[in-house]
Amino acid sequence: MADTQRTRAAILALFADNVTGQISAQDARDMIVTIMEAEFANPGDFWKQPSPRNISADRTAAGWIDYSQQVNSTCSYGNIMQMDNSGAWELASFNGTSGSIAVVGVALESYTQGTSVAQILRRGLYVHSLMSAAWTGSLGKLWVLLSGTPGSMTRVLDQSETVVLGWAEPMQSGNMSACNIFRFEPDWGVIGS
Repeated sequence: MADTQRTRAAILALFADNVTGQISAQDARDMIVTIMEAEFANPGDFWKQPSPRNISADRTAAGWIDYSQQVNSTCSYGNIMQMDNSGAWELASFNGTSGSIAVVGVALESYTQGTSVAQILRRGLYVHSLMSAAWTGSLGKLWVLLSGTPGSMTRVLDQSETVVLGWAEPMQSGNMSACNIFRFEPDWGVIGS
């Protein structure tokens, strides 16, 4: 029998109490294919990073996304955000000479100040066609938070302190001459002398 994706309601109804013991092995397999995303097609995929082959639509993302987030500054899709002391998000600002940014993310939509339903990408891939011209020609090269321009990034690495954000990747077709996908990996920084 083929594994079948079902609605969440159908799965919950099936697994409600199971007092009659009628949940079959096929029902369990259907649950697994329902809750696993399409990119988890191979053994071990659950533990791997998102792949550019599985993301292509503009203004989409795959990876670790925080939902229902509070945003305390007006921002646009693709802006680099930082978590403030209250746990809300604001445009990331780094003066390049002191201080640190502990938690950064990417705004996955345009939001106005005070929004409480924001989606913030914490790690993974996002597609941004408006950045294609900037990212093309810099595949695999590091991009950093731009000093003095809140929410922006740059390839200029001559700042005294740098917050590394990630790098551009080729489009899912493997086209190495054009790029609109960015791998957001903000785990580390570089401090100059």
